[in-house]
Amino acid sequence: MPYIEETYDIVVVGAGHAGCEAALAAARLGFETIMFTVSVDSIALMPCNPNIGGSSKGHLVRELDALGGEMGKNIDKTFIQSKMLNESKGPAVHSLRAQADKQAYTASMRHVLENTDHLTIRQAEVSEILTVAVGDGQKRKKIAGVKTHSGAVYHCRAVILATGVYLCARCVYGEVSTPTGPNGLQASGYLSDSLRANGIELYRFKTGTPARVDRRSIDFSKMEEQPGDRRIVPFSFSTDPDSIQKEQVSCWLTYTNKKTHEIIRANLDRSPLFCGAIEGTGPRYCPSIEDKVVKFPDKERHQIFVEPEGNYTNEMYLSGMSSSLPEDVQFAMYRTVPGLEHVKIVRNAYAIEYDCINPRQLNASLEFKEIEGLFSGGQFNGSSGYEEAAVQGFMAGVNAVRKLQGKDPVILDRSQAYIGVLIDDLVTKENHEPYRMMTSRAEYRLLLRQDNADLRLREIGYEIGLVTEEQYQYVLWKEQAIEQEIKRLESTTIGVNEEVQKFLEMHESTLLKSGITLAELVRRPELDYEMLAEIDGGRPKLPFDIIEQVNINLKYEGYIKRQKKQVEQFKKLERKKLPHDLDYTLVKSLRREAVQKLNLFKPLNIGQASRISGVSPADISVLLIYLEQRAAALKHGTAEKPSEEEHHV
Repeated sequence: MPYIEETYDIVVVGAGHAGCEAALAAARLGFETIMFTVSVDSIALMPCNPNIGGSSKGHLVRELDALGGEMGKNIDKTFIQSKMLNESKGPAVHSLRAQADKQAYTASMRHVLENTDHLTIRQAEVSEILTVAVGDGQKRKKIAGVKTHSGAVYHCRAVILATGVYLCARCVYGEVSTPTGPNGLQASGYLSDSLRANGIELYRFKTGTPARVDRRSIDFSKMEEQPGDRRIVPFSFSTDPDSIQKEQVSCWLTYTNKKTHEIIRANLDRSPLFCGAIEGTGPRYCPSIEDKVVKFPDKERHQIFVEPEGNYTNEMYLSGMSSSLPEDVQFAMYRTVPGLEHVKIVRNAYAIEYDCINPRQLNASLEFKEIEGLFSGGQFNGSSGYEEAAVQGFMAGVNAVRKLQGKDPVILDRSQAYIGVLIDDLVTKENHEPYRMMTSRAEYRLLLRQDNADLRLREIGYEIGLVTEEQYQYVLWKEQAIEQEIKRLESTTIGVNEEVQKFLEMHESTLLKSGITLAELVRRPELDYEMLAEIDGGRPKLPFDIIEQVNINLKYEGYIKRQKKQVEQFKKLERKKLPHDLDYTLVKSLRREAVQKLNLFKPLNIGQASRISGVSPADISVLLIYLEQRAAALKHGTAEKPSEEEHHV
């Protein structure tokens, strides 16, 4: 029978947050790209809480923006409330979070995609990946294209899988089980079989979402109002802060109670989560309300944030109360919460199960180790969250392009970005539950702050080709301006006079006995750069982002220097490359578990090997000695590779 047949450079399967960033990156770099989705109306959909950012996730969005991604720009256009979290703590954990207008966010991202050159959007279900063998009798394969359920064939040189939670998806609450994707959208029922046939290992994970309720049925007088920040900070470094100052909507805080918990406990036998109806593993750091009640029996209450879904809807989201309990139990438990006594449910809470991959099958470039040209990003990689998905999609898109360009992949390491931490954790650690980014996962988080993401990553985005000349030049100027202002503060001494002493007394700071530099005053805990303006007559007029960097760099100078030294040690291990084709069974002094894990993960370098579960410091010492022997053998030309005897350490 006749069928459609077309050719593109890159195919993106999925149009969620990962798929959008992957498709935009590839198309903006000039490669003919087609993006498939089961529904065009689901582009950049927010089926869970419609917010972007939050603890550590705000860092990811800022980094994505610094590299040339779209998510930060899109939320700046469509937010309805913005808050900087953890402001009472140090700058390493400050994190921006914005509540989005759900429909506006989707519409805005779709508009960007539909008006991007070299990008085609297609509503169709991809049912197969098409591969060809590489060489005679080789295990490795190479991507050749994809096939849709209708039989259409799309030839290409690279495929990016960004299927999110749609593969063999099943939505469950109580006794109700429906083979569907989130929000009742069509699931993808065929691609999993094709992936398994190509040797790809799949996991079964689950996530969940709370009920959406009618705003008109809520009594907000019994809740605590949660307003947005007075001064809104944008996500994107290219957004003018003055352009987004606007009136914001409020969110609200309430709590579960003893009665809520009693209803949940009395109905655990009807919960799919506890009666065995759900097979998938759920996210540890985003548990359902029934999971919280069971795991924390001594806790008398749990926070529930009541948040709007948008400006033009009465739907409200009950953050912190996701569930898969039956419909009647949902009504009963929600109505025990203060302010929700007469609540009307618009959409039931549900759990969703889906297929995803074991990410150890990926290289750090997010390309499959055994299928050349096949990349993967987002929740399909076993992660959770819109932000984690978006950054993976972007990196997969960039590296698919670089593969076609014949260039080395862009791989961010753990000292460069939270993105590097996320991807490194996925490909080197055994993940048996959806992975969520947290600040505690980043060893060098004082250096990887959200406020300096442009200083860390703009140059890389410029080299990739997704950051403009103007944006790059601004960062170069910014670096220079920060350095010059710090030098001025270090070299400007103020004497003991009445004005200065009065200023210090007013701010409860120790009075001077002799002259002191302005930099030393900034370092005092009770003072900061902006406060000193009234006694700093020679101060230049600088934008807020430079002021912020000057203040942080001076206040945390000692800690920053110490962390930079730690990074130097880290870099030494990262520079010690391991041969990709090394058979670790030949390195006789390695422990058996280490051999198994090293052959399984095939680390790129000693640093990555040291982070693999089951590889001990003693094993790392063995590998370091092996590399020294190998280097010596190659230097003297005695062998292209050490013999089996030389492998024995």
